[in-house]
Amino acid sequence: MNKQLLSTTGLLLAIILFIAFNIVVNGNFKSARVDLTEDNLYTLSEGSLNVLESIEEPVTLRFYYTDKTAQALPSLKAYAQRVQELLQEYQRASNGMIRLYVMNPQPFSDEEQRAKQYGLQSVPIEGEPDPLYFGLAGTNLLDGMETIPFFQPEKEDTLEYDLTKLIYKLSNQDRKTVGVISSLQVDGEQYDPMKGEVASPDGAKPWAMMNELREMFNVTMLPKDIRRIPSSIDVLVVVHPKDFEDTTLYAIDQYVLAGGKLVSYVDPYAELDEPEKDPDNPMAAMLASRSSNMDELFKAWGIERASADVVADRKTATKVDFGARTDHQPIDYVLWQSLDENNFNTDKRITSALNRINVATPGYFKILDDKSTEVTTLVSSSDEAMLVDKRVVQFRNDPVALLTKYQPGTLSYPYAVRVNGEVKTAFPDGAKSKTGEIKKMPGHLDTAKQGIDVIAVADVDMLDDRFWVQTQDFYGEQLAFTTSNNIDFLINSIEDLTGSEGLISVRSRAGFTRPFHKVIALQREAEKRFRTKERELQNKLKETQQRIARMQVQRSGSGEQILTPEQQKEIAEFRLTANKTEQQLRQVQSNLRKDIDQLDTQLKFFNIGLVPILVALLAVFTGWMRIRKRNKARSQQ
Repeated sequence: MNKQLLSTTGLLLAIILFIAFNIVVNGNFKSARVDLTEDNLYTLSEGSLNVLESIEEPVTLRFYYTDKTAQALPSLKAYAQRVQELLQEYQRASNGMIRLYVMNPQPFSDEEQRAKQYGLQSVPIEGEPDPLYFGLAGTNLLDGMETIPFFQPEKEDTLEYDLTKLIYKLSNQDRKTVGVISSLQVDGEQYDPMKGEVASPDGAKPWAMMNELREMFNVTMLPKDIRRIPSSIDVLVVVHPKDFEDTTLYAIDQYVLAGGKLVSYVDPYAELDEPEKDPDNPMAAMLASRSSNMDELFKAWGIERASADVVADRKTATKVDFGARTDHQPIDYVLWQSLDENNFNTDKRITSALNRINVATPGYFKILDDKSTEVTTLVSSSDEAMLVDKRVVQFRNDPVALLTKYQPGTLSYPYAVRVNGEVKTAFPDGAKSKTGEIKKMPGHLDTAKQGIDVIAVADVDMLDDRFWVQTQDFYGEQLAFTTSNNIDFLINSIEDLTGSEGLISVRSRAGFTRPFHKVIALQREAEKRFRTKERELQNKLKETQQRIARMQVQRSGSGEQILTPEQQKEIAEFRLTANKTEQQLRQVQSNLRKDIDQLDTQLKFFNIGLVPILVALLAVFTGWMRIRKRNKARSQQ
């Protein structure tokens, strides 16, 4: 047989087998992949799988994506592929409970009309005649509907959470009821049935936390002078109980003793609590209290919120630009802190997988020695924190002075705690009403029916929008981008208190950062020295100016002499000192850059150069061994 024919036939068979192999693999193993990321970002989490397993009625997902329009946007096209593949992953893991349809809406088609009815957003793309649809609509058998109007590439790190939340809301009809009590307008200006008026356009808007709570729970706002907490409330959230009457605290006490769950946010100095300004008395607002506490209840439960101090922490400080007060340069503001996994209790579900929580002028809890409860710390400061009298912040907040005078401590202060156990009422005789009458409510409890379950947080500001969320206008729609896990901590707490799995494990995966801790530490140390030198220079300048002013007053002569010899000498000495100090400042900055560059060089060496060097050495060693072996064999011959 002709060898050339055999070779040609073999080549053709190899090509056919190669093509067949690719078709089979592409058809059957399209989604197969190995996830080598540290946190398995491209694998469905256990929480998502649990949600999928709990689906009892089919859920229909319609993914709307205008493929032709997206051809002009390669990055968005790649993201759309990721979204579609992830949706297919959900479908496969749902055991047939998720029905996925991929729709390519064309202009004036039924699919486009249906997308508009679902409220999906169409985005015009420059140079393209047709708008872009890139959203998801989900429905269930009970006519429930949830949508993602448009998949934002900027929110890719929360993609799994957003998809799982949508499915969870469609499949979980038994929503828990959350009651909220606050002295602040957390829900904005609501409709007043007595006046028959709605909120004014310029009035207070609802906090973003309320929108997030309503996404997951049935939320009921309760008046702050309430006399009894309804038993239908699964979890009560108390935010800044400032000047609450005893009757309200008594109602909370009885609710908790009856088995109700509680999450409370108190604060020694709530920055978001801005008192009304009185034009006739400008000092009134400054002197007004911004503190909230529940002393009687906390003591009965075995904890105490220290009232006089806030916690400063250089190790977790956030950089803030205070304008002219810091020469328009951001500095470490030790009262605003960005907490990470080192500050969380990793043994508890609520905080085990959180990444970051931002707090501002937080207080702390003391655990009483004579407690009858078990107190667990959930969130705490670092072990280098120090206490600052809150009056320093209230009357003379100097961020530079706080930084330069900072003295690292040796204790860690609890910011958030969980209290469990048997307790007695804080109001054995009942509460005093406005008329002064002390009364017990019907069904008064002296001791808890069962062990109480309470979470207390010593910072209210962490719920403020600016510390955890940013909003962005997207073609008329307000999109929210979370910047920390502040709201996740609250929702995790509610879900854990009610015993539901919810989305804790999925939610905690949202948002991942890899900070350079060593570089940050170097920067902080250098900045501390820089700020200290800077303050010394400013103090010297001030003292010299004062001495010159005194000399100017005390000098003798006709007044024609502008500067006396003493003043000229003083100024010359100061200029010399100032020049030396500025050189020292430049040296500190140079050393900072030198330390960071040295670290950068080391990292590049280990990440780029070390492996090739090791491979080269291994190759040389292997070659040497072969030559040695060959020479040995020859010598034996």
